[in-house]
Amino acid sequence: MTENSNNQKYKTVNTLLDEDKRVIKVIKSIAYAAAATAIAIGIKSWFSEHPLHSAALFGFAMVMILNVMVFDRTQNSGNFRSIFLWLVGALCLYLIASGGESNTGILWFYVFPPFVFYIIGLRKGWVMMGIMAILIFIVFRFPDLPVIRATYPTDFQLRFAASISFVTVFSFVMDYSRRQAREELISMARLYEQAARTDELTQLPNRRDMQQHLEKEYFRYKRHGSYFSIILLDIDHFKNINDTYGHDAGDYVLVEFAHLLRESCRKVDTAARWGGEESLVLLPDTSMVQALATAERFRKRVEAAALTYKGQKISFTTSCGVCSISQTKELGSMLKQADINLYQAKLKGRNLVIPMVVQKPENTPINTA
Repeated sequence: MTENSNNQKYKTVNTLLDEDKRVIKVIKSIAYAAAATAIAIGIKSWFSEHPLHSAALFGFAMVMILNVMVFDRTQNSGNFRSIFLWLVGALCLYLIASGGESNTGILWFYVFPPFVFYIIGLRKGWVMMGIMAILIFIVFRFPDLPVIRATYPTDFQLRFAASISFVTVFSFVMDYSRRQAREELISMARLYEQAARTDELTQLPNRRDMQQHLEKEYFRYKRHGSYFSIILLDIDHFKNINDTYGHDAGDYVLVEFAHLLRESCRKVDTAARWGGEESLVLLPDTSMVQALATAERFRKRVEAAALTYKGQKISFTTSCGVCSISQTKELGSMLKQADINLYQAKLKGRNLVIPMVVQKPENTPINTA
């Protein structure tokens, strides 16, 4: 169960990484488009005899493309995002302060709020929008500063402030909704994945999930020679429990059996419901002798368990078939041998572990004849 939790964490991390890759692709596409647009407008400004404006646009395009090239080499997405956003912000401030051509450069600032929230998130987006608002206020209220060449009427300033505030709030709401929908989709996908890999009744991994664990462990054995073993368990006379106490009591026994199994396993072990009243335990880095000892301890624990369901005491036992990869060398043969051993335990009277562990008496007299 611990390994399943780790797998879920890894999948969540991978999902976040995939989202980051998608954002980076969008930023790169916007960067190329912005550079191309700046070059096109810069050429027009050059022929319109606005050399300073043209040089500023050409410089912006060069730095934007350089940022993409640096990212392709370093793969530092954090720096790439920040530099891109500050470049766009600096260009917008330049257009607002200079007016661009015909005092229309300020109109490009309307594309900035959606970039901010999409690229750096909601909280940082508000911080950056606050900084930009302060700088724009300085441009509006102090037009006599040497770096400011554009002037805007008070009526235009008020209309611009109202409209850009609406665009900012709308961009925030849209990006917030996008992020919430994404989180809900991730949560739903996680729940569906867990449901597909978990037995609904016992909450143990199901046969499909166990099959993947077995294949993974078998691959590790083939590559590194790490031996592992399995225990195939079956609740003895489970049909009699259903017939005597009812199917609800049978479900209760299955749940408690799974609980005992989880408590008896190590953190590295994986216990799963194999089918019906059968369970399978995967024991990594475990020899045949160690697996037999583990199975025997669990058999005794089940035998000693006293369950009470609606005032009725239910006693039950389990039979175990044990096999190690060292005996068969193949995963399919290993599972088949464990099933054969379990069948032998049933034939020999149940409540047994097969192969049987023969214990020598402690005080065996020595034959000196």
